[in-house]
Amino acid sequence: MPLDFADLNVITIQLLALIAILAVAVCGGLIPLVSSQWAHSERFFSLGNAFAGGLFLGLGFIHLLPEGIELLAPYSSFPWGAFAGTAGFALLLLLDRILFASDEFSDASPPSREEALHPYVLLTMLSIHSIVAGIALGLETTVAGVVAMLFAIAFHKGPAAFALTVCAHSSGVSMARQWWFLALFCVMTPVGIVIGISSGVVWLESSDTYSILQGAFCAFAAGTFIYIAVIDIIDKELRTHHIDIAKEVVDPTQGVSSSERQKRHDDRLVKFLLIVVGIV
Repeated sequence: MPLDFADLNVITIQLLALIAILAVAVCGGLIPLVSSQWAHSERFFSLGNAFAGGLFLGLGFIHLLPEGIELLAPYSSFPWGAFAGTAGFALLLLLDRILFASDEFSDASPPSREEALHPYVLLTMLSIHSIVAGIALGLETTVAGVVAMLFAIAFHKGPAAFALTVCAHSSGVSMARQWWFLALFCVMTPVGIVIGISSGVVWLESSDTYSILQGAFCAFAAGTFIYIAVIDIIDKELRTHHIDIAKEVVDPTQGVSSSERQKRHDDRLVKFLLIVVGIV
């Protein structure tokens, strides 16, 4: 059956939204990749990593976990949403600190393995979530609904791409893989939009199976994001200081000078504020 004018308008807006979301993601992810060429980029990545930790913490606690609990609540009196979130946290703890753990850990440096696990977990979870969000936008039938979802997705897509690329760089992922990370993450929402527009999953949107799977994924992903934010990012950044203290005169018998202590305190404060900004 031929599309009427209203349908055509909605599809046009959806395709424009696809382009806009792709552009926002590319711009957000390119900032760290370009900045890595700077001579003093480590300070930038340290602060960016603090922001990323706050973003993933807020994404887990404020967005995904409540959504998962809400979606699963009608189907059982047991708190399956909280259980799935705990399972995500525990599974990543098992993988990161037991099965694939390095033998030596230092308070001043990350594990000695070449690349940490969490960038790959982030890429997987963010990609799946992006596809689901894209499908929801593609299934929207009104222009107002599409525009509202466009702003909601784009508002998170750029910062998420930035945070993902920063985390990949800070974890020792090679530059070539960082580009692949960005490319894969950027195309996930457009792929979801195309799937939604094609109406191939309309039957699934209103089914209990869809709600249960989406709720379980949201809660599970929340647990992984919370683990990565607190254990792998925030804890490390608040114990790492990218400040120039070469000019400080420190008496070995006196320990750390008061000026150095003040710089370290200020460094932690800046990172804490960036964590709060990321959460918000």
